[in-house]
Amino acid sequence: SAGERVMGVEHAYRPRRGMGFSLLELLVVVAIASLLATLAQASWWSQVLRVRRIDATAALLQASAAQESYYSRQGRYADRLVPEPPTGLGFEGTRHGWYRLQIEMADDSSFRIVAEPAVGSAQSADEPCQRFSIDHAGRRGSAPSPPQECWR
Repeated sequence: SAGERVMGVEHAYRPRRGMGFSLLELLVVVAIASLLATLAQASWWSQVLRVRRIDATAALLQASAAQESYYSRQGRYADRLVPEPPTGLGFEGTRHGWYRLQIEMADDSSFRIVAEPAVGSAQSADEPCQRFSIDHAGRRGSAPSPPQECWR
């Protein structure tokens, strides 16, 4: 007979040797590859969000420098980003538009500028760093995570 005898019972199935992979082996490989791809994609996305923080930090540093320049000419800090001096800083916002800037406070001797994810921006998903700030003394802030994490 063409079958194979296992434990006294004849079976019609006879494994073929050297003919490739079984369906089960292929499914295991696909499942492992899918799991690895999912983990890699999540890690990659968190790095993208982290790199995009530079859009906020660079804009805040530029706005802070613009404030100091404005102060040297006007004797006070600007309370508006736009329009051009002498009314505002002439500063539109972040280079890539992932964050919106706002002068939170400005007077004759101090200022604080904040950056938060723009409405509809993918940076809204960057939960550890939802708010960046800089003040007249160059103090950097962020929330909810500390500046050591968000400004690096």
